[in-house]
Parts: sequence; C-alpha cells; structure tokens
Amino acid sequence: MGQFDRTICDCCVCPMQCVMQQLVGQTDVQIITPVSNEFNITILSVDNFIADTSAGFYAICNVTAVRSDTLGIDTTLKPVRLDVKGECSCCEDPATNEFIKLINQEVGIEFISFGSGISQGTVLNVGEGIVISDDGGGGGSIAISTCQVTKIDSD
Repeated sequence: MGQFDRTICDCCVCPMQCVMQQLVGQTDVQIITPVSNEFNITILSVDNFIADTSAGFYAICNVTAVRSDTLGIDTTLKPVRLDVKGECSCCEDPATNEFIKLINQEVGIEFISFGSGISQGTVLNVGEGIVISDDGGGGGSIAISTCQVTKIDSD
C-alpha cells in the first residue's frame, strides 16, 4: 500500500489506488466516474495513479467508486488518520468519521457519479478515504471514495 507524501492524493487517490490494486485480475469490476459507469471490466494493472483495464486507462483521481464481488470486510484499507489542515481535513475526514460510527448499519450513500450515484447497504469497512458497503442487492460490494460523498442517510 505504498507511501505517499502529505498531498491531496493522500485522502482520496492513494486509497482508491490501493483498493483497485486488490482487484487486479478480477473480471466483474464496475468502475464509476463523474462521466461514465462501466460494467464487467477486468483490471489489468494499477500503478502511478492509472488503472489499465479491459475498457481503457482510468485516471484514478477521477474514479469515485468501484464495485466487485470480491470487495468486503477483508479488503485491506489504509488506516484512518486525521489531518489538521487542508482538503482532507474539511472533506474526507468528516465523512470518514461519520462512516466509522455507522459500521454494520444500513445507510444510503449519495456520491458524485455518472447517472444515479446512490448506494443503499450496510457499511462493512472504513479506511482512509474509502467506505465499503455491501450495496444491498446491487450485486457485490462497493468501495466509494469518501471525498466524493455528497450525502449520508442513516435513517
């Protein structure tokens, strides 16, 4: 799970890269960005913030979520850490802190995406910049960048 300097990549891009590296070779991956929603992709490699896939190259900084049957509670995530300043402290940290309180609870997660960016399911795992939900019946689990979350509905 590589080391990165304290930059904007720490709280969203680096954690998503770490998740996507664990999906290399999987054939059931859905990749969601603000402008596309691609299904049944195979991730071929992930390096230097680029995912090489069967559907082309993805700049990980624009991947808002990935869905796969292999994601879940055992997915290795970067440990949560709090920043004292910068974008991570005002965007990622508050969302991550809310999700930590909601582990094992059913939630609705609205996130930036192409089409309907709403996931309804149980929060399974939370790490730096990532929440994994079982996506309640949507097929597999979904790893969402907490930097891209716009609303959490826990009612």
